[in-house]
Amino acid sequence: MDIYYPEWTSGLLSQNKKEKLVSYNQWLLTEGVKKGLISNKPKDYVWEEFVIHSLGFGLIINTEYKSKTICDLGTGAGIPGVPIAIMNSKKKVYLVDRSEKRIFELERLKKLFDIKNIEPVLASAEFFVSNNTEAIGIYVSRCFMPTEKIIKNIFTDEKHRPEALLVSSNQKKKFTENAQFHVKQEEILINKRKRRSIDVITFK
Repeated sequence: MDIYYPEWTSGLLSQNKKEKLVSYNQWLLTEGVKKGLISNKPKDYVWEEFVIHSLGFGLIINTEYKSKTICDLGTGAGIPGVPIAIMNSKKKVYLVDRSEKRIFELERLKKLFDIKNIEPVLASAEFFVSNNTEAIGIYVSRCFMPTEKIIKNIFTDEKHRPEALLVSSNQKKKFTENAQFHVKQEEILINKRKRRSIDVITFK
């Protein structure tokens, strides 16, 4: 498999960060599959859909937001949280999942690759959000649940809203503006042809 970085990553990744991303990718293909954290996928798919797509979240955060704390809801194998943390080494990234097995493996990953700015947390998304209303600036999620359900079921406290919520979107869907939030879609090029969408939600 050829390691390909889209042009938009230029200047964002040091050689050390690239090496960690490649190591994480290999971990997904081996330990991730072996331990059941991800299903068996082609190598190119894992690199583009899991690693590069996740870096797209990091690009949006770097470009548009100032928050130093990020939370990945329903992180699973650390997607998109781990690549975001590698890209943004000065930001703290909480990896939240309700599975003891996943959190155990992410703790091992943290030590294995010396990723100091990730913090695996065993909790449901609902519990973590309700107990950290003022501590977290940015929330991200890749395949946890649809955007509308996350907003409706998890971000229920209107007095405390994060700076933004970023959720992967498989389809181009128009959201109806309302009094509580605004949604815009950002497109990320994951290889020379394919693009993926990320819903960026800001609360009013």
